[in-house]
Parts: sequence; C-alpha cells; structure tokens
Amino acid sequence: MEILICICTYKRNNSLIDCLKTFEKAIIPTSIKIKFLIVDNTINGGAKKTLKYFSKNFKFKIRYINEKRRGIVFARNKCLKELRNINCQFVAFFDDDGLIDKYWFVNFIKTINEKNNKILTGPQIHKKYNIGSIFEKRVNKDSSYVNWAATNNVIIEKQLIKSSNIFFDHNLNKFGMGEDQLFFLKLNKLGHKIYWEKSLKVYEKLHSHRKGIRWLIERSFRLGVLGNHIDKKIYGLLFGFLINYLKCFYYFGCSILAICSPLQKYYKYKILNYFFTSVGRMVGPIIFKKIKFYKQ
Repeated sequence: MEILICICTYKRNNSLIDCLKTFEKAIIPTSIKIKFLIVDNTINGGAKKTLKYFSKNFKFKIRYINEKRRGIVFARNKCLKELRNINCQFVAFFDDDGLIDKYWFVNFIKTINEKNNKILTGPQIHKKYNIGSIFEKRVNKDSSYVNWAATNNVIIEKQLIKSSNIFFDHNLNKFGMGEDQLFFLKLNKLGHKIYWEKSLKVYEKLHSHRKGIRWLIERSFRLGVLGNHIDKKIYGLLFGFLINYLKCFYYFGCSILAICSPLQKYYKYKILNYFFTSVGRMVGPIIFKKIKFYKQ
C-alpha cells in the first residue's frame, strides 16, 4: 500500500523539518510505503533549499512544488491536482507544525482492516494546554463517525478524491482556515463516512502568537463569520441562513452558561470564544465579502 503524505508549508522551515523527522521515527509496517508532496506557498520558494539539503539523508522520497499564489486554499488545491499524477492508494494531509505519533501507521493499518473506511481522522493534541486548545476538535467516544475532518490529521482514499472532484473553496482563502472543514462536509454530504479514531494522534507545537487573548478573540470571530458561509454551502441559501442564526443564539447561550460556571476550567477563555463566535455569526452575512485576506 502506497500513501502520499501532503504537507503545505509557509515560512516554517524549521517546523517542517521537525515534522518530517517524526516520520523517520514512526513505526511503519512493511506493507506500507510512504512518499511526500510538499507544497511551498512562499513567493520565492523559501523551503526549496532547506528541503534539498534535508532530503539527502531523508529515507523517503520528497516531491517539492512551489505554489506562488498566496493562500492556503491555493496550496491545498495544488495538492489535489498534483496527486492525480502520483501513484498511491491513500493520501494523508498533515500540517507543517504537526508531529506524528510513533504508532500512527500501525494504528492506521489496524483501523483500516477493521472498518474498511475510505476516510480516517484523529486528534491533534497540544502537549501542553494553551489557548489554542479551545479550538481542538473533540469527540466523546474513542472511535466514532464524524461529519468533517481537518487537514492537520486525515487520510483519504485517492480514488474518492478523484471521483468526487471536490476542491477547497477559494472564498475561504481570506480566512486562512475553514476550507478543510467545508471540503470534508461536502464529502460527508455525498455519503462518504468519516471515521474518527483516537489512536491516530498528531501533536502540535505551541506558537508564540497563539498565546494572547487578542488572538483568541480574532480567531473566534473569524470562525463565526466563515461558519455562516459553510452553512449556506452545505444547507442552501435560505436554510443555511436560518441555521447560522440558530447557531448564533446557541453560542451566545453557551457564553452565558460559561459566565455562570466560574469554577469550570479555563472558563474565561470559553466565555470569550463562545461570545465572539456568536458575534461573528451575527454579522457574518453582512461582512463576509468585505473581509480581507487573512495573512498568517
């Protein structure tokens, strides 16, 4: 079985190398062969020289591509176009700041043999709690079916990508987030089940700019605004509009409940997250087209 690992990167050469090194430390069953597609989203191809030097002693094959058009959607769609010409059975997506668990591939083989599912995903874990932990996808059960996945830790059958002919939504390029959620929601709507497996772990580094309250507020607000767009794409213009405002009231209600639960862990962060997500939902239909491209 051949697996293509797709990683999009932007000015994170050191993190990218750390990410790739974890694949060398991983236990990979003999039935699996992996190779890499790295899409560099810098204008000047800033990662090319670093990867050329690193690949000399790297035991896996790396295919490097420079996508000069700035924006994560352009980079991810470049992956979708390029993988069509690469021989593999499965395609996995990881972030350039992710550190794959040592037993990821062992657990993948075990899960795929048991479930025979075409899309598998798992948690991205912060080794130390930080504000960014608020946004981690949570599933109550150790294993279950979910309606979407993120490109920080997901593997999908290549043929499914080709046959569905779905691409990441360029409208979400200006947010720098949310495009993966919409992509997998669309696949799920087509009837493709997404299986969550707790043992498929990826760890995320702590970034200094993700420590402040300001970052939390801005991210929560953007999630609210883009959530309106996602609902319209999945449920249609009218029904999506109604769902957006139902969720607006829901998040506002959650912020009130959080205020009333001062003993709850990290309750202040949760109040801000719920409240500004609600505000984003409220003004999303009005300001969506006016939002400028979000630069990382």
